[in-house]
Amino acid sequence: MSKQRSDVELVTTEVENWDSYDMVFIGYPIWWGIAAWPMNTFVENNDFTGKTVIPFCTSSSSGIGDSGTLLADLAGTGDWQEGMRFRSGVDEADVQEWVNGM
Repeated sequence: MSKQRSDVELVTTEVENWDSYDMVFIGYPIWWGIAAWPMNTFVENNDFTGKTVIPFCTSSSSGIGDSGTLLADLAGTGDWQEGMRFRSGVDEADVQEWVNGM
């Protein structure tokens, strides 16, 4: 990847009706062992107070590592739960089973 962290921008960090959500699933790819850098901007620009947050990631080789904890630290608010890593090409049934177990 030739871009530096500051070169990667999100189109928006706003979520319609954000205040109406009690549970938020945050999904991202793992980049070099951490959440993709644009996720930092999203997390820093939203208030997670009163929300249960469940991080999940995709990766062909890396684990979830401390990515969820690092995002929780950036957020400073919210009840961040243990996350889940899904392999590349994960089966939809596996994801559904995980969600149903929440």
